[in-house]
Amino acid sequence: MKTLKFFTSVLTLFILLVIGTASHAEPGYAIKPDLRVSQISTPGGLKKGRCSKVRVTVTNPSMGAAKGNIPVILYISQSGYPPKSYVGYIQGGLGPNSNYGKSVWFNNVEIASTGTVTLKAFVNPDHQIQESVYSNNTKIVKATVKYVCGQSTTPPQGATLTVTAYKDGQWNYGNYAPVSQAKVKIVKNGQTYIKYTGSNGKATFSNIPTGMLSITVTKYGYQAATKQFMMSSYDNNTNVAMIHH
Repeated sequence: MKTLKFFTSVLTLFILLVIGTASHAEPGYAIKPDLRVSQISTPGGLKKGRCSKVRVTVTNPSMGAAKGNIPVILYISQSGYPPKSYVGYIQGGLGPNSNYGKSVWFNNVEIASTGTVTLKAFVNPDHQIQESVYSNNTKIVKATVKYVCGQSTTPPQGATLTVTAYKDGQWNYGNYAPVSQAKVKIVKNGQTYIKYTGSNGKATFSNIPTGMLSITVTKYGYQAATKQFMMSSYDNNTNVAMIHH
């Protein structure tokens, strides 16, 4: 009986020792988060000027949560220009097993020029938040800048324009002598569209922007014919007379 009481006392002391040790364990033994920059995206594309938007997504696949606001730095660099940096925060921290993560938006990002741009995002840059590893905190992507602020990233859409080339003096209420294999060039908003007429003398262009445009039709043996045409938002047709040398 005394032996049983002795072992019971020893077991009780051991349990109290374990509990006391755990309660005074250093914070470094706690499960730490693993913050990662999973994605850098540019919705709407990047543009020269100060109008671009960049979204940085941060995940935490660890079982440890990251509390407080998490700092994120975005670096923008282009060859021949000084780099720029922006600071944002993941608000409210990031819970454990956050594989979808949270995003921070950087608005009015300034892009110095068209061409290639490098974007680098860094989460928890000063290691203010203790993590299990820090090797996943950075992500780098490259993007191409083609447009400037205020310019649409998609070309304006228009209707269909059919140009009919015919021999001058030989048009009679729709009956005409077609000029085949004539080069038809349309110039609109600095863009050039080129096609050649078929056996019926027609060349059809699609998605021509509305507004005033210039049409030039050329073929060996004929004088070049040029005309101005007002393109409307619906399908259009126009005829161009060709004078034979």
